[in-house]
Amino acid sequence: MYALRILYLALAITLLTAHVSAVAASPIRQLTSSTATNVRPAWSPDGKSIAFQSNRDGPYHIYVMNSDGSNLRQLTNGDNDDRHPNWSPDGRVIAVDTGDQVKREIALIDVGSKNRTQVTKLSMTAQFPSFSPDGKTIAFYLYNLGTMDLWTVGRDGSNAAAVTRQLATEANNQCTFACHAAGWSPDGTRVAFSDGDNARVLLMASMTGGTPTPISPVGEKSHFPVFLADGRLVYVTETVTAIQSYTDLWIVDPNDTTVARTELAQNIQAQGPFEFNKDGSELLFFSPRSGNFEIYSVTLDAAGKAALAEKAAISTGFGVTRTPTTPQTSVLPFQVTPELVVLGVLALLAIALELTVWVYRRRRTA
Repeated sequence: MYALRILYLALAITLLTAHVSAVAASPIRQLTSSTATNVRPAWSPDGKSIAFQSNRDGPYHIYVMNSDGSNLRQLTNGDNDDRHPNWSPDGRVIAVDTGDQVKREIALIDVGSKNRTQVTKLSMTAQFPSFSPDGKTIAFYLYNLGTMDLWTVGRDGSNAAAVTRQLATEANNQCTFACHAAGWSPDGTRVAFSDGDNARVLLMASMTGGTPTPISPVGEKSHFPVFLADGRLVYVTETVTAIQSYTDLWIVDPNDTTVARTELAQNIQAQGPFEFNKDGSELLFFSPRSGNFEIYSVTLDAAGKAALAEKAAISTGFGVTRTPTTPQTSVLPFQVTPELVVLGVLALLAIALELTVWVYRRRRTA
């Protein structure tokens, strides 16, 4: 019996070590795990926390966790459908859009007290808030009567005004549903966003109006621009054909568009949008690569870029959003993997064998 116990223990340790090694070896780190849809991650200004939206308790609500996925806490609740979190520069407040499929407004959620303050009262579809670097202004998209434009509003709800004119219209067969927040330059003087066809990245040099300037090449599907702390701009180019789908990341200097753009990562087997830390060395994204939409992070070194270019073992399709019919939180604080299943089976076999021997010995001594 002692020999069998030693054998079972050795097998268990081997499998557990293999499981831990496999998880640790992957440059792509899964930060959430539930049967709900977990999307739209956003880094806090200090890089220590991540906000995201999840429908694990019904409507979408905002959750916050540490950058390693620990210390998960729910920030909003109730009947409000809250989406697209964006941190204030001081990290004390998160802007969201809230409402239903027809009318949505911009609101502020205090991270400490969880108090809610409504910013806009436009009775239209306001989405994807984005704080200016000084925290005084919020950019957002507004849809009304077949037209979508970029707007700004004061943090206190004052001076709501359109920045663009007919950025996207249904009359032109353009996408009037925003897909990502506008990106502010570090000095707050410019903002980058996608055109109405989600084909080119535009740069608006004045937030009081004017004509936006394209800074990405024609003939591509480029969008999701994000400014880095040094003033460079990262954007996504997607390639989708009948036989393959992948994403490329590019860096461009908006101060000198005569300089060729540089590659940040190529052949990524995940669809944007992506979130970056201040220097662009760390990337956040959401993906159904595990069979369910979860939040992931990866360091953009050689190993991380190679891992992003590998196709996931499980996929529901490039760019396909899947929402569970009955969202619920997993009761397990870990992922069930084949290694853990084998460990469980071994444990049950060991218990069964111990019981069998115990019963046999009892009968012999009876």
